[in-house]
Amino acid sequence: MKKIIFSLFVFFYSLNFFSQDFETVDKVMLSYQEPKSIKNLAERIDYDFKSDIEKVRAIYTWMCLNIAYDLPSTKTLKSPEFVNYSNKDDFRRTQTQIIQEIINKAFRKRKGICLEYSLLFSQLCNLMNIENELIYGYTKLSVNKIGYIPTGKNHVWNAVKINNEWLFIDTTYGAGYIYRGVWQKEQNLNYFNAKKENLRLTHFPFAKNWQVLLKQKPLVEFCYEPFYQNAYLKYNIEIIGPNIGEIDVKNKKKIHLKIKRQKNVENIKYIFSYDNKVRTARIINDNLVTNIYLKKPKQNTNLHVYVENELALQYKIKTE
Repeated sequence: MKKIIFSLFVFFYSLNFFSQDFETVDKVMLSYQEPKSIKNLAERIDYDFKSDIEKVRAIYTWMCLNIAYDLPSTKTLKSPEFVNYSNKDDFRRTQTQIIQEIINKAFRKRKGICLEYSLLFSQLCNLMNIENELIYGYTKLSVNKIGYIPTGKNHVWNAVKINNEWLFIDTTYGAGYIYRGVWQKEQNLNYFNAKKENLRLTHFPFAKNWQVLLKQKPLVEFCYEPFYQNAYLKYNIEIIGPNIGEIDVKNKKKIHLKIKRQKNVENIKYIFSYDNKVRTARIINDNLVTNIYLKKPKQNTNLHVYVENELALQYKIKTE
């Protein structure tokens, strides 16, 4: 009996621990003045907050507010640089120096790509003795990548271990998004302690241990899925069909999508890339299932589906 009570206590403690309100943490981070150095920032966060989860949230919020995506930089991870070294110790020192230069540059310029975001996040965690790891993998960069099978990695994000549980953090995705070639700063909380069932829709880790933890599908299946966007996660949508990212409507009169959602969805619009005209979808709600009927396009194109005026899904459409 005591064992059962203890187990229930641990369960509810853990549930409360990871679902706590971070509003106070975010407000404190909004009041932060410019830190003099990375160490200075870490020391202040370490002083201001008690628990590791609050400190990790503070790092996430500060980075989302202060580090912009470096658009001129390449969107793929750079190949390792060739360095001269005389022995293994010399090689490690040189590599450490190169990594530190990358981190310092991102902090100084307040800009970076995923590598800079993840390395800076990791260093801030290290300075506060919070266990963490970098996760290298692949994410789709556009709807045009549906069906493309990568041969290398193009993204890196973070995992932190708190209360003996791994939490997934992606400050790159959390800081904003690119719209028509312009960086839009907008903090997205979906990528702080990201839900596994959501993260595996957008992120594919290459290391087997992370694939197992996420219960990730095979790479080929991941690459052929639709391109999931923020509104899909925000409104807790689940695709019933089609769950393949390329829809062939050659012998069909219209496009039929079927989704499962938490509540009625009334405002669904769509755009075909070839004409950029906003159209309103015909929807039929049946219990928690929504049937969405769209006009058939006149040519091969990309389909962009909006829920409550926010981009939710993207498909490739084949008409011939």
